[in-house]
Amino acid sequence: MTPSPDPTPLCIPYAQATPHQICLALAYTMVALSEQFPTLSFAAWADALLQLKPDLWLEGDAVSIDDENLQHLTQRLADSPELPELDPPISPDRAAYVFKRLFNYQDEAQEALPDIVANPRAYGSRVFTLVTNLALGNSVVDELFHATHRGPQGRASTVAPALARATVHEQVRELRRARGEMGYTG
Repeated sequence: MTPSPDPTPLCIPYAQATPHQICLALAYTMVALSEQFPTLSFAAWADALLQLKPDLWLEGDAVSIDDENLQHLTQRLADSPELPELDPPISPDRAAYVFKRLFNYQDEAQEALPDIVANPRAYGSRVFTLVTNLALGNSVVDELFHATHRGPQGRASTVAPALARATVHEQVRELRRARGEMGYTG
């Protein structure tokens, strides 16, 4: 009867690994990171592993590398010249500024609604559409604004922002009715 293999994982330095063990480690990493780097060539994978030379963990016939080395390998693979160049991310400060501007435009448009209510036909269709669309707001802008800004929301206004936002849909509907727009008459 043959003795059962020791189930305790064994760590060996990369330099002491056999070519077969290195191939198994390469296969392990390619499976573990396949979703992140589906287009990389075999050569890019092998080169990154060779540059890193991580310790290998042997457990029976299985070979793996630890999580820390897997993270380092991920960083090396992410620098591969085979990967497409990504556009630089938008600066969080600039994005927050844009969200605040769009959020404030909604407040300004809501403050302009009484002018339009006073004389619904005095404004051309483009001005009317611009102001009413801004006044109605945008749920994505609201969500992103609130995610990037803490503390007082919006700018100082003569109308309570929460009240203005709650009634804006009805105000716009009444304005469209007053202008005689199709679907809003009667």
